[in-house]
Order: sequence, then structure tokens, then C-alpha cells
Amino acid sequence: MLRRLLGKVEDGRFGRALAGIQAGWQWECVVRCTERVEGLVLYGDKRYRVAIEQRGARCVARCSCDDAVARGVLCKHIAFAAMAELAAAAAARSAHRPLPELG
Repeated sequence: MLRRLLGKVEDGRFGRALAGIQAGWQWECVVRCTERVEGLVLYGDKRYRVAIEQRGARCVARCSCDDAVARGVLCKHIAFAAMAELAAAAAARSAHRPLPELG
């Protein structure tokens, strides 16, 4: 679900999400299950709520930022959250432990 979603993110927003990793953005996951992740992207004094969920064959993503709300696009915060969850899953696999479900 998350890899497929990242393929739909516009290149500039994808690049800004990667830059967020370098800049130390944080992902605070509050809900994690098979079909849904939800949490906060934190950097500086900014906080954006992101939710990504599988609905049948579709993947639906929402963010509280102006880019996502006003323009209806997959924003850099959604991309960052997806990247952070994929990284957490990879780290868990490398440590031979399951990624815990939350919420």
C-alpha cells in the first residue's frame, strides 16, 4: 500500500519529503494496523496529522496541511509518513521482530 502510494507522489513533493528525513523531521505513529496508519509529522513548531488507509483496491491519504486540504494533492507530509513507516517495517524485519500494531 505505502510503496504504491509513493509512486503517485509528484517528484517535487517526493524530494521535499526526502529532504525532511535529512532535516530531522519526526513521524509519531498513533495508529498502525494492516490497512491503516495515522499519526503526526513533526518539525520545528509545525505539526501535521496524516492518515493513510487501504479501502478495497484504493489507497486514500489525508493530511491537515494546506497543500493537501486546499489542492487535494499527495503532499510531502504524506510521502514522509509513508517513507517513515516503510523504514520502520524494514528495521523491524532486520531485527527479526514484528512491527507492533498501535491504536
